[in-house]
Amino acid sequence: MNRLMTAALISALIFVSCSTQQIAPDNGSEAAFLVAKPETGKAAATQLFIDESADWTWDLIAGQHYLAGTVYVHNDEENMYFTFHTFEDWPMHSAHVYCGNEEPAKGAPGQFPEGMEFDPPVFDYTFTVPLGAMAFKSLVYIAAHADVGNDENSETAWGGYWNDGDPYWDFEWKKWGGGFTTNVMPMPELPDYWVTYKGSHYGTYSYWNVMFQDSFTMPPGSLGDNFGPWVGWCADKDHTMYANSPYEVMLYSSYDTALPPMAQGIEWDMLNYMLTQRRNNGSGIWNQTWTGTAAKDQFQNAFWYFTDGIVPAAGSLAEQFVDDAIANGDGFIPGSGDYYAVILYPDTSTNNNVLRAQMNIIEVDP
Repeated sequence: MNRLMTAALISALIFVSCSTQQIAPDNGSEAAFLVAKPETGKAAATQLFIDESADWTWDLIAGQHYLAGTVYVHNDEENMYFTFHTFEDWPMHSAHVYCGNEEPAKGAPGQFPEGMEFDPPVFDYTFTVPLGAMAFKSLVYIAAHADVGNDENSETAWGGYWNDGDPYWDFEWKKWGGGFTTNVMPMPELPDYWVTYKGSHYGTYSYWNVMFQDSFTMPPGSLGDNFGPWVGWCADKDHTMYANSPYEVMLYSSYDTALPPMAQGIEWDMLNYMLTQRRNNGSGIWNQTWTGTAAKDQFQNAFWYFTDGIVPAAGSLAEQFVDDAIANGDGFIPGSGDYYAVILYPDTSTNNNVLRAQMNIIEVDP
């Protein structure tokens, strides 16, 4: 991108700020949009448990009565990873993992495809399981087993939901224990180089319409073509940018476990829950006319709560969006028919508003 702009060009640009919310003329393009998607076939979202620094952590429950550790699950483009961690009094002598699109017939850990014995015992171990035939964003069944403890207190442990000492599992066997379900976190193959885009404010159905200037492959099933327009939102209220001006960004899945600094610490699960509720045009507070400026502003204000810590006005629709996300979005991973954010991460080497875009997102439905 040519980073030198003449004064005449700058004066001709339409200035748009997340802070001022000035309206610039739309570019006339219609962004694709879906409403009233059926609820059937959707997977229940997972929940957040012990480790608040990780979004997809389950409890390791020993002997039905003891909390012995955690099982953290995540994936990249090629593999799923299962990290066992046991507490000080619960050394781990063996561990086994089942992961597949069908529920295992019975809880026989010795028959699980992944297993390891430890002599001497360990407190941490990670299994790497190729995604293989597990479809992108598909529901998976997981059983995580371990033999833990010492000579005086040796127990069988299963990953599940501790539930304050009343454990349960998404699926169970005749004997105690079972497993949990989750979705494969969306980690599409995105360009590993800077791409250029322009934003038009307001978008047809959102705060921004996003048009890419480069030709590259976006995730399969995404709305719009490779160029756009894409439905987008501002995730960075501290910076401004010019409408219809080119900016360079790197693209990241909001589920990437190695996000760059400015994208870290944001509760993307909450935001992705809100994107899904809005896109599926649910009942109650989510049943809005999303082409209207008022609804867009309220949703954007709710978005800034999670990205910038800005509390929406008391009693506002934005506050209701936030409250619903806090109540229901913890640990959200999109399933079939759901949505999530692809992050447009700017060049943060400069704070010059002429050169530096806001951090924005586009909505994606692989």
